[in-house]
Amino acid sequence: MALGRRRACPPFFFVTPIARLARAFFCLEYPKRKKYAPIGRPLSLEFAFIEAKSIFVLLLWYRIANTAYLIHLIPEASVPGLLPNVDREGLLEYSVVYTDRSINHMSQLFQGVMRDISSILKKVYNAKAAIVVPGSGTFGMEAVARQFATNKKCLVIRNGWFSFRWSQIFDMGSIPSESIVLKARPVESGTQAAYAPAPIEEVVAAIKEHKPDLVFAPHVETASGMILPDDYLRAVADAVHAVGGMFVLDCIASGTIWVDMQACGVDVLISAPQKGWSASPCCGLVMLSPLARERIDATTSTSFACDLRKWLQIMEAYENGGFAYHATLPTDSLTTLRNVMKETEAYGFDKVQAEQLELGKRVRALLESKGFRSVAAEGFQAPGVVVSYTDDDGIRSGKKFADVGLQVAAGVPLQCDEPEDFKTFRLGLFGLDKLHDVDGALARFANALERIL
Repeated sequence: MALGRRRACPPFFFVTPIARLARAFFCLEYPKRKKYAPIGRPLSLEFAFIEAKSIFVLLLWYRIANTAYLIHLIPEASVPGLLPNVDREGLLEYSVVYTDRSINHMSQLFQGVMRDISSILKKVYNAKAAIVVPGSGTFGMEAVARQFATNKKCLVIRNGWFSFRWSQIFDMGSIPSESIVLKARPVESGTQAAYAPAPIEEVVAAIKEHKPDLVFAPHVETASGMILPDDYLRAVADAVHAVGGMFVLDCIASGTIWVDMQACGVDVLISAPQKGWSASPCCGLVMLSPLARERIDATTSTSFACDLRKWLQIMEAYENGGFAYHATLPTDSLTTLRNVMKETEAYGFDKVQAEQLELGKRVRALLESKGFRSVAAEGFQAPGVVVSYTDDDGIRSGKKFADVGLQVAAGVPLQCDEPEDFKTFRLGLFGLDKLHDVDGALARFANALERIL
């Protein structure tokens, strides 16, 4: 894009009427116009007046058009945006943060992106506050732990490897004063037994006994394919609130099974872009209830980069029409996230939730018809993550699926006292492209499954 003031278009359209007026005064002939006087006979003053009038009108039109043209160029010259595929209305990039190939965190475009992300997250999860923590979902988990759990008593509901992650975060940072773990367990004897979360009665009793400051749980556990139903969540929330604590729920793997924080009593909800939101991984998304928003102001994080309160202040600066800086935000990926959020909003949050439920039900039925047993027990089977037993190492590792063009996830331990021969493979049923085409997504998986059996 050229910089500086452009020259206006030359008025070539004035040549003909000017020439005609000159010929009128000098008594010249118009060769192809029989109605005009022949050589030697001057044209009338009336004709000259008509030609002069036409020139005046054209001059006036030219002046208006040229002024509008130059006005149109003023924003382009002062707000040039070097690359049209990045930020057309952005400034030329001479900050110390980004290049012209990235959206600047101070730009009007990105300020709108952050406001949209915040408003949609609050709407979907019924939250008081929304926070973006650069990194990934795990960064969001650690940010929450380091903000709220330092020297506090914590209770963890562990349903598999990725809720074991809470214990890993706690241990690495020596964060809580005490940590109690309630593990999932088999609901039947024998090999390939189905697992269920700790019974809710046991969880409520443990909360009453230990009086934890925080209870951590996974909404959907990707190691086992378990989901905690809404009534389970509400019972946990009521119990922890009764002893003055807060309820933290990991919804990173929930897909489009949205959790209403107020209805379920969740105080801190953690999500991420790459599963339920069909976007690129780039951050953790942390939502707060009114109680958590009130309490965070009295806390101090033990991390600089993962300072949740600082990232809350950053988001609130954007919400208030400005911007602020703590560490560099992944602006382009967050813009992609915002765009997919708007797409999902336009399509309908209830519709994508129904599609998630339908796809999960049909994939689980297909696997069971082929003899693959579910790790998650009846009543706790997640629609977005399906984990099944296998004795075949090629299926467990995912290699056989890869050989026929399908990427699945290898099985991982539960860290719930499972037997040594515990072998599984895992399917993620995430993304708008699958959800909007349930029949196609099921058919593609069924075709691959037939080829490896």
